[in-house]
Amino acid sequence: MLKILSLCTSLLLIGCAPMGNNLLDTAPKTKDDTPFPTFEDPTNQTLEKGESVDAEVTSPLTGPNGELKDDDMRKVANQLSELGVIYHEVNGDQLVISIQEKVHFSSAKAELTPFAKNLLNKLISVMATKPELALVLDGHTDKTGNPDSNQNLSEMRSNEVRRYLLANRLDAGQLYSRGFGEYLPLCDNETMLGRKCNRRVEITILKIHW
Repeated sequence: MLKILSLCTSLLLIGCAPMGNNLLDTAPKTKDDTPFPTFEDPTNQTLEKGESVDAEVTSPLTGPNGELKDDDMRKVANQLSELGVIYHEVNGDQLVISIQEKVHFSSAKAELTPFAKNLLNKLISVMATKPELALVLDGHTDKTGNPDSNQNLSEMRSNEVRRYLLANRLDAGQLYSRGFGEYLPLCDNETMLGRKCNRRVEITILKIHW
C-alpha cells in the first residue's frame, strides 16, 4: 500500500496525465503552443512545493560576463534593420526575433526563388559568425491537394531552406526545420492571392546557448 501511495505522489509531482489519455491531447498542437528553449542557467530550476520564490531567481538572466541575456539578440536586431530585413520581436523568457518577410514558393513546388535566396543571404551574413544563435524554419502550404501531400510538401520546403543555409556557411546545429502542412494559414485559401501567401517558410531567430 505504501508503494502505491508513493507512486501516485510521484506521478502527481511530475505532472503526468492519467493513464489511458492520448498524449496528443496534451501535446502542442501549433507552434504557438510550443515553449521556447530555456536558457542554461543553474538558477532556472523548478521550485519544490512550499519553497518561496527568491528575488534573485526571478531577476533577468545574465551571461558568464554579466551581460544581459538579450544583448546578442539586440545586436542581431540592429544588423537586420541595417540590411532592410523587417522583423518582429517576441518577448518571453528570452527575446525571439520573428522575420516578417516569408520565403514563398510556387504551387506544389519546393524550389527557392531568387527573391527567397536574397532574403536568406542576408540572414546568412548575420548568423554565420554567431554559433550561439539558431534559425527555426517552419514550412507551410495552401489547402490545394490532400492533407498528407501538403504535410510532406511543407517539410520539403523547410528542408530546402535548410539545405541552402547549410551550403552557405551555417552549421547544422543552428538549424531546425519543421512542417505544418495546410493547418496554419496566414491568408484566405479561397483566393489565388491567399493561397500564394500561404505557400511559405517562416523563419525565427533565437539564442540556444551562451
